[in-house]
Amino acid sequence: MVVSGASVSGSYNSFRIAEIRKIREVITAASEAALPAAEKQNVQILHDVPGDLELSLERSRIERVFFNLITNSLEAMPRGGKIRIAARKADNCVLIEVKDTGPGIPRAIRNRLFEPFVTAGKDHGLGLGLALSRQTLLDHGGDLRIEPARGARFVMSLPLSRV
Repeated sequence: MVVSGASVSGSYNSFRIAEIRKIREVITAASEAALPAAEKQNVQILHDVPGDLELSLERSRIERVFFNLITNSLEAMPRGGKIRIAARKADNCVLIEVKDTGPGIPRAIRNRLFEPFVTAGKDHGLGLGLALSRQTLLDHGGDLRIEPARGARFVMSLPLSRV
């Protein structure tokens, strides 16, 4: 286990326990948590994640990032679709793509998508999920970005090893 100090908005330090985890297990847990809603909406959650990718991470926080991205996709596809989650090694990091077949992200908010309180006209939610998700990845030495695609496409990076 690795103990890391993480600053939250610069206001205080919290010490968290990072563990070596297989990212596939974290993604599977988040997907299973969202499965009842996905099945109800006729949305398939598909994985292409190697079983041997291990990362130093705070499991609960990273699982929450995946759950947030999956539930955002579900909200965008109330009448069915697909969510694809794929991971691969790239240099000293793991790149993970979460892509859906929904309508995509409105152009008007793309440049501000990771700012607090930015939302795409949801019936509920405060627009904090993506801002918090990105901050979680930054706290882990990674990042989260959107890329052009049909539907929504998020790409996250996480380092293979943290000092």
